[in-house]
Amino acid sequence: MALTDTACRNAKPQERDFKKSDEKGLYLLVKAKGGRWWRFDYTFEGKRKTLSMGTYPEITLKTAREKRDEARRMVATGIDPSANRKASKLADNEEVKDSFMLIAYEWLAIKKSEWISNYHSKVESRLKRDIFPCLGDRPITEIKASDILSVLRRIEEREAIETAHRAKSTIGQVFRHAIATSRAEHNPTVHLVDVLKTPKEKHMASITEPLKVGELLRQIDGYQGTYVVRSALQLAPLIFVRPSELRQAEWKDINMDKAEWRFKASKTHHDQITSYPYPIRHWLF
Repeated sequence: MALTDTACRNAKPQERDFKKSDEKGLYLLVKAKGGRWWRFDYTFEGKRKTLSMGTYPEITLKTAREKRDEARRMVATGIDPSANRKASKLADNEEVKDSFMLIAYEWLAIKKSEWISNYHSKVESRLKRDIFPCLGDRPITEIKASDILSVLRRIEEREAIETAHRAKSTIGQVFRHAIATSRAEHNPTVHLVDVLKTPKEKHMASITEPLKVGELLRQIDGYQGTYVVRSALQLAPLIFVRPSELRQAEWKDINMDKAEWRFKASKTHHDQITSYPYPIRHWLF
């Protein structure tokens, strides 16, 4: 006898699991611990098999019957519904492996040894905040230039023009990694030339008059703070490195005989050699 929706609603848990049968192999399995599951029993190549079709009421009686009929058609054409489902899941997993997010994380892992941690964190944050919400779960081969432009326009809308340009560069680098690993054939960002607003030029305050440079140097010499900070301020005009590089200087990197300081550049993380005036040797000691 065929099931009705009323019979499905009234099927309550009992001491043991029990079945409420429909037709053509479909039934509702009512679990003693709660939960009602659709099942379809069928025979394929002489073997008895069962296919799960979801839970009730999330899957209605009508939908369960449609799923059963689809499975029966597969059996009739020589396809095992259970094996077909497993194959579909494997195909889905292949798509996940080629998602923009996972390829981006692969690329980040490679770059981690080349970048300083602070820069690496900035790039990862940019991906998480601005790019992954729109592109992360999508197979990379399905992402078009228009999809990327949509992401960049959202960033532009909050007047973060420089961030939009950096995001475009980051996306392009992820695509180049995908191409190198045979998971993409082209880089859509190459079609996005001159589509973003030009960042406003920022003029940083600087001293260009010699007399004012002398005034600055005298102010540094008269600095009343700690000895370490004063020494760093006095060194800065002589060796021209970034403040973070000067702050992290180590004695082992300084060659007194050659008047050279070897260190990793903070932005590129590449080896850099800076020469300093010989009189500094006496000062350092």
